[in-house]
Amino acid sequence: EPAVRDPVYRRLRVYAVDPSFATRLDTAAINEATLNVRWESLSKGPVGEYLEVSDSDPSGKTYTPVNLDDPRLLAQDGWSPSEGNAQFHQQMVYAVAMTTIEFFERALGRPVLWRHGANAKDPLDDSIFTPRLRVQPHALRQANAFYSPEKIALLFGYFEASANQPGDHMPGSRIYSCLSHDIVAHETTHAVLDGMHRRFNEPTNVDVLALHEGFADIVALLQHFTMREVLGTEIAKTRGDLESESTLGSLAVQFGQATGGRGALRDAIGHMENGVWKRFVPDPADLEKRVTPHERGAILVGAVFDAFLAIYKTRTADLIRLYTGGTGVLPSGAVHPDLVNRLADEASKS
Repeated sequence: EPAVRDPVYRRLRVYAVDPSFATRLDTAAINEATLNVRWESLSKGPVGEYLEVSDSDPSGKTYTPVNLDDPRLLAQDGWSPSEGNAQFHQQMVYAVAMTTIEFFERALGRPVLWRHGANAKDPLDDSIFTPRLRVQPHALRQANAFYSPEKIALLFGYFEASANQPGDHMPGSRIYSCLSHDIVAHETTHAVLDGMHRRFNEPTNVDVLALHEGFADIVALLQHFTMREVLGTEIAKTRGDLESESTLGSLAVQFGQATGGRGALRDAIGHMENGVWKRFVPDPADLEKRVTPHERGAILVGAVFDAFLAIYKTRTADLIRLYTGGTGVLPSGAVHPDLVNRLADEASKS
């Protein structure tokens, strides 16, 4: 008999951005995405070569670990997205974190390694090999999520949404940061960077932590362009103009709204100002006014996104000329699906 080989990928369903997409008619169709996660045999948790999902909350309650090797889950691409299913939460953090890791390994040409752990017998010895990054989907009862170098772990929080601010959520409902694709990718990037060099986190100057936050935001933001369901829909909606207002340039939309804001936690290309969309232009002079790592990092994000837009416009200029008969001005009405697909190809490639 021919040998049965392992598949290349495991398909797992996740929220494309976050659960808020399901509450709006124009985004409900792209509420979920299916990620091709590199195949590996998993223990319950899931626990694999790179990650160990350990799920308990601050009260000590332990959630039943998901078994992604269960044939029934394999046959249906894992659990369907659900805010009320803790096993889906475990599946979501595993799938997004592993996808982020694979992007890094493809770019670096080598395996990702985690920060070395401390020797309990010798505090000055931090050479203990760490085989897995621990991931805790319900570690905090607060509106926060972060990477802990001390625990070598990703800690995600959950909280009650603002009761008196607008947003795509039920006032007072529970919001889980582990269900935000952007937040999981962002925090995983912090862990990868910390594993590259143990002193990368030391704030020797004001821009060190800003670089970390900006770089992690860039990774989370550009991963939007790897999900074709989201990308095609947003390109059709914006008529190929990625500079206009869209979810592609926004980070952690639900998290930002649920904590009392009126939009995404951070926007790379613009923001609403007095009800009007305003393009964000990165300006080095803003460095004097921006003092927090996130504020300063946003300038780097904006600059990189500007470079991405310039590449995208150059690669698609000929498509627009052909479609418009040389005028470069798109006619009114919906853009043809063939053009949408070609623009999405170029955006994803860029």
